[in-house]
Amino acid sequence: MAAGKRNKTVWGRLAFPLGFATLVIAFIIGQIAAKPDYEALLKSLLADHTLTRVAEAEGGQIVFRDETKDSYVVISEAEGYGGPLIIGIRASAEGKIAEILNLRNKETPAYFEKVKRNQFFRQFAGKTVSADFLLGEDINAVSGATVSSRAFTKAVRNAMHIAATEHFKLKPTWQQPAWRFGVEEIGLVAIFALAFFVAYTKGKAAKWGRMAMPVVALGFVGIYTNTSLSIGQLAGIVLGYIPDFQEHTAWWIMTVGALGSVLILGKNIYCAQVCPFQYVQRLLNKISGINLAVRPGVQKSARAVVGAMTWAALMLIFLSAHPTLGSYEPFSMMFSLTGAGVQWYILPLSLIGSFFVLNFWCRLFCPVGNVLHSTVRVRKRLLGKSKKDAAKPTAEDVVPAEPEDKGDLWRKES
Repeated sequence: MAAGKRNKTVWGRLAFPLGFATLVIAFIIGQIAAKPDYEALLKSLLADHTLTRVAEAEGGQIVFRDETKDSYVVISEAEGYGGPLIIGIRASAEGKIAEILNLRNKETPAYFEKVKRNQFFRQFAGKTVSADFLLGEDINAVSGATVSSRAFTKAVRNAMHIAATEHFKLKPTWQQPAWRFGVEEIGLVAIFALAFFVAYTKGKAAKWGRMAMPVVALGFVGIYTNTSLSIGQLAGIVLGYIPDFQEHTAWWIMTVGALGSVLILGKNIYCAQVCPFQYVQRLLNKISGINLAVRPGVQKSARAVVGAMTWAALMLIFLSAHPTLGSYEPFSMMFSLTGAGVQWYILPLSLIGSFFVLNFWCRLFCPVGNVLHSTVRVRKRLLGKSKKDAAKPTAEDVVPAEPEDKGDLWRKES
């Protein structure tokens, strides 16, 4: 018995360093494999075409001469919401776009399918290199895939405007994209401000703020913007996939607000106040009237399970250099009914579990909550708090403290 317990303790101590080491190795392998071979990407779509790389392309652009179609293909890259994308813009010698070739992208598959299904790329055909290429002006976004539409438009715009000035020697007469700071961005700033106010103040005003948080989080963050943190988004930052601030300001507000509260203040504001999915779970639990407590042993096992799931998701993301491949959270599917693969199973299971256990998904399975909560604990240790104090969950942690439970595996809370 003692030997078994000792072995279990040893493996417990080795789990984190081994897991971390394998993630570092996966990251390195993924970065090496992710370097694009542009000619191979083009030939995968144009197998029967004769392609010749232009040795001295203007402005540092990567350009291929398509002898078969008597045209040029300009390679362009941009940063989407889910990760980088690479497209080829086929243009004539006169500077008119013939077609857009999707060479590789790491956007969320469900959203990219919307882009393809709505024939988004056909809008560019016939436009000249000096067109504005502005979403909402001369290019229409695909409803429900605005972020992806914006990323592809930016890739075309950057490539064509470089070609216009460097190759065709045209003076810039096109409009520059304006900084997007509208209702969505203002609303997210206001919600984080309210969340910090509720977390740090007491009294009647804070009480009213706590009552308002579920409404604004569900209505605005969930339904209106459908914006959330995912394990893919957090891993994407490590991979260096950071969207442009000017065109993806909402992404920056959400990310800086969530990570800033953890790293600077040591409080998990996102999980405690902003995430709308927790309010869905609370509502379902309130409707059922059943609130089963989780025994400490079950809670500990659940943390081990979510740790393993998080590790597996990060391994997949780092090896593929594709952030959205490892995202399995049910958030986006809950509010947009757009999901992929395992999300179709996770969402109903997490909702059913919420009828019986308060914040079922958040407390037992959420990878984002696991990462943010672990970061809070690491921060506490680095600031000199004892290991025991650092492990104590707080009101801002994703997993709330549980009362002593010496009864059955599940019991109804008083």
